[in-house]
Amino acid sequence: MLTSVFIYIEKLKRIPIAIVVLFNFSSIINIILSYYRTITLSVIPSLCHRFTMGRECLPFIFLMLLPVALVWANPPTLNTTSDLINIEFGHRFPRHGLHLLYFIAHHLDVDDNNIIRPNFVPDRGDWGFFSYSDSEGVFPPLLDQNQQGYYSVGNLNLQISYSLPHFVTQSYRLALGSAERNRDRVVVRTSPNREYLEAVYITQRYPLNDPRSNQYDPQNTWRISPALLREIRNLSANRKDSLSVFLYTASYDVSSINFNKYCYYTGPDINIDQVEEASAQQPPTESTAVNKRVSLSNSNNHVECNEIFLEVKATDKGYARIRWSNIPDTLLDKGVQVNVCKDGSCLTSPIDKRSYGTYDIRKYLNKGLSPCLQYVVNKSEIMCGPTYDDTDRKLPVDIKGYDASLQLYTKDGYACARLIIKNTFSDWMNKFGSSWVGFYSDHNKYNYNYDTHQMATYFQYEGMVGQYNMYVYCSNMAIRPEAQARFFLHKEYVSIAMTIPWER
Repeated sequence: MLTSVFIYIEKLKRIPIAIVVLFNFSSIINIILSYYRTITLSVIPSLCHRFTMGRECLPFIFLMLLPVALVWANPPTLNTTSDLINIEFGHRFPRHGLHLLYFIAHHLDVDDNNIIRPNFVPDRGDWGFFSYSDSEGVFPPLLDQNQQGYYSVGNLNLQISYSLPHFVTQSYRLALGSAERNRDRVVVRTSPNREYLEAVYITQRYPLNDPRSNQYDPQNTWRISPALLREIRNLSANRKDSLSVFLYTASYDVSSINFNKYCYYTGPDINIDQVEEASAQQPPTESTAVNKRVSLSNSNNHVECNEIFLEVKATDKGYARIRWSNIPDTLLDKGVQVNVCKDGSCLTSPIDKRSYGTYDIRKYLNKGLSPCLQYVVNKSEIMCGPTYDDTDRKLPVDIKGYDASLQLYTKDGYACARLIIKNTFSDWMNKFGSSWVGFYSDHNKYNYNYDTHQMATYFQYEGMVGQYNMYVYCSNMAIRPEAQARFFLHKEYVSIAMTIPWER
């Protein structure tokens, strides 16, 4: 029920001011939030000093702050995919919010009691999560600052986001000059019992042309219910095109993507406008997988739009291998090449008018290698592939029975390992006094057939992330596809942690 409070203030020195405060427990509060946030800090002090008695200002302050408190304490909740349809979050190219929500939801287990169990650790920095202080009060206040926390993910400008999958970051890379490509975030609230999440939210930053562009917009902040998280996971279970199914159900505006550079089309009767219109109308099928945008045919013509794909992978000797696919003839005829850069140093990979293929370059694998498709003549960039992540986009694996984990990564083309120790595990050097890490060039090798190894206590301190201390060691073994690291508690060949094999 809408409650209206009309306050008429007559005891001002100059002119009367009529203030109408409207508040309820629904979306109306969201609409007026921005207004109240501004005036509570700037207008109230200037008004209050005009009252003849200071205490007469107290009801005024209360009424001004009440709607803000209501909003900050309770962002609206989305319960079904239908609720996602009419919000702004991530719905148009190059926004990435719906893709990010899909990814996070598929790494959460939600049971029948609505307990949310993540298979990642936000305060360890997994997938680029970082601590968010919520100084603007967008989210409910934490009851225990020492054990609870807010963690945000989705800032694609940061190196820590390199580990996010290709489909989350692709719009960011296709729209190099867009102010819209990095606004969306997913925020989680951790529980005092660290195995659970208390809540999951979606939000977005204000537009870049807004003075508040570095803040989250409370009018576009929503809580995602456990039921919706389950629905996102179950909606497209066991389907090859599960992302397409979700985006279609949530009414992602596919027509907002510019297809001009990515289409094969023949005949005069089909133009690019028809392709864009059809793309927004086609329901997902097995043929519209993540890498295929849309196809449109009539009796004389056929159009097929694919995503151009670029990536950096490993050779058998720790060098970078460039892989590309789906480059249309319209670009090949103009002359294109792949340029791979890091810190201003670049190497060029010729593609010889091949729409797909690989090319090995004499550059060691390192974090930050960025492959971009460019014209041969003027070197202008068309689009970029995902920036290479030195962990092969793999999360650390838990060391069973201990507050510690193991991660394989690469530096200068060599296989390296990172021991991640929670700061409460203070006697780890005693517990791991006889422990060691083995490096394997092939994950099919037996435990005793390691290529090289190092004792856990010889790892060097790297730094601290959240509540975790990082210790690292780089071996003399080249990183390569199928490589693996394993953790052994004692001298016996019984591993208690094994990393996921390095991808080809």
